[in-house]
Amino acid sequence: MSLRESSSGFAQNVPHSANIHGMSSMHATAFRRIAKGFGANAYDQVVTVIIQIVGVPILLHAWGAQLYGEWLILFAIPAYLSITDLGFSQSAGNDMTARVVRHDRAGALNVFQSLAVLVYAGSAVGLGVTTAVLWLLPFDQWLHFKMMGPQAVRLVLWLAAAEMFVRLPNGVNDAGFRAGGDYALHVSLTSTARLLQFATVWIAALRGGGPVSAAIGFFGVRLLATPLTATLLVYRHQWLRFSVEHARKSELRPLLKPALANLALPFAQAVNIQGMVLVVGAVLGPVAVVVFSTLRTLTRLALQVVLAVSNAAEPEIAAAHGAGNRELMRSLFMHVLRGGMWLGFAAAAALTLFGRFILRHWTHGNVEMHGALFALLLASAVASVLWYGSLIVLKAANCHLRAAVVFVFASVGAVGVAALLLRLTGDLAASGLALICVDGAMAFYTIHSVARLLDVTTSSILRAANPYLLLVQRSQNPIPLVADQWE
Repeated sequence: MSLRESSSGFAQNVPHSANIHGMSSMHATAFRRIAKGFGANAYDQVVTVIIQIVGVPILLHAWGAQLYGEWLILFAIPAYLSITDLGFSQSAGNDMTARVVRHDRAGALNVFQSLAVLVYAGSAVGLGVTTAVLWLLPFDQWLHFKMMGPQAVRLVLWLAAAEMFVRLPNGVNDAGFRAGGDYALHVSLTSTARLLQFATVWIAALRGGGPVSAAIGFFGVRLLATPLTATLLVYRHQWLRFSVEHARKSELRPLLKPALANLALPFAQAVNIQGMVLVVGAVLGPVAVVVFSTLRTLTRLALQVVLAVSNAAEPEIAAAHGAGNRELMRSLFMHVLRGGMWLGFAAAAALTLFGRFILRHWTHGNVEMHGALFALLLASAVASVLWYGSLIVLKAANCHLRAAVVFVFASVGAVGVAALLLRLTGDLAASGLALICVDGAMAFYTIHSVARLLDVTTSSILRAANPYLLLVQRSQNPIPLVADQWE
């Protein structure tokens, strides 16, 4: 494939056959797209692991637990600003992909330009409002930091918020790359930019710089990455262009419901991750935040290895749904879910055996193992594998609004429960118990929803998620028939 590409892989290669025998009988081009997507997602997870593993000991060594904890708290706050595009980037990307499959590039361009106007305008307004709020409200008095002064707190918060608003237009880029069949390329570019951002933080810290200089470098890389990615998008797919010529409110109106779902999911995820960090910090202090964040990072390695598989299949599941090919949707979901659970259990087993050893050498003994919290967080990660694989199907079909609502209520409730239990017990393990409740609720709901969508039974999905069954069937029948999976 050349750097400059005028045609879409989605438009020319859409699987139509209803009698598909596993992954081996998929169209060769579709398989190559999935393979490329898997490779890009695997690279993204490698980048994530590098960021998580390398960053913790570097920042602990350079700044100490107190200052590092304050940095984590400040960078957790702007995560809530990611909802500024109102969730339209993902829903517009799905709609554009469906239009390209139907050879309606003109309609896809209308959606693209409408989305770009919305996101860029929202980013500009959001940055202005956030700037005013940060300089008017006494955040430094509310946070009670010991190491960072008032001006440093405000500046780091502003830089983190500005980075978020500059990153939002990358959602427009993502919609364009997905519609053009370049999902894998955009994932690789985004991952590389993220690695460079964190590398600037580590370099600044190792050279004696504080959070302010680290935040400046983090923001600077993003300020270059987003427009460069947009330039590459319009170079590769010349039918796409940034303009207001075809922007219409009417193009986005039908996307409101899936947009609301896409709005709710990152909000719930922010509550689930950053919200728990803020609660732990408010009740037990920054040092407890370091323990919680480090252990959660370690245990979520079991989930990270699965995301490379699930996210690679999502564009193809969406294409199969658009083509009305339910049999292919079942096949892809079965492979994603069962393979994901196998990888998840294998990673969990390895962490159970070697987690204490990894933690000791990873943090150079600066973070002690909290056994009860570690076990609960590991169980939470395995449960996340189960529901995330199911959520991928709902997202691909743009019918994930109810699942997103469940996730929001479960996450908010878990943070409230964690705050109560932490105050009552003073035991950090209470936060892990609250997270188990979130993942259990999501697994229960998403599995039932996918069963209805694919017209299969819940018990058949649970059997497909059994990693032992995967091992047995692979030894007996290396290429199982799709129909056999749901009997």
